[in-house]
Amino acid sequence: MDFYINHLNSNQVMAFGLMWNILPMLGALLVHLAFSAAVFNDANKLQREQGSPVLVNAWLWSLAVLVGGVFVALAYWVIHHSTLARR
Repeated sequence: MDFYINHLNSNQVMAFGLMWNILPMLGALLVHLAFSAAVFNDANKLQREQGSPVLVNAWLWSLAVLVGGVFVALAYWVIHHSTLARR
C-alpha cells in the first residue's frame, strides 16, 4: 500500500498545514461578520421603533459583536429580546 505521503516535499506539507490552520479562522471571521450585521440591522430596527438600543447606539453594538463575537451577540440578545428585558 502506497499512501503518497512519501512523494510530498516539505513545501507542500507546509502549505497543507497552513490551509487547515487558516480555515477555522476564516470560518470565525464569517460568523463574526454575520452576527455583527444581524445585530446592526436589529439595533437599527429597535432605534426606529423604540427610540434607541440599550447602553449604546447600533454602530457600537455592531462593532462590539464584530470584536467579541457570539458572546457579545448573546449579551445583546439578553439585554434586548429575552424575558429578562421585558421586566
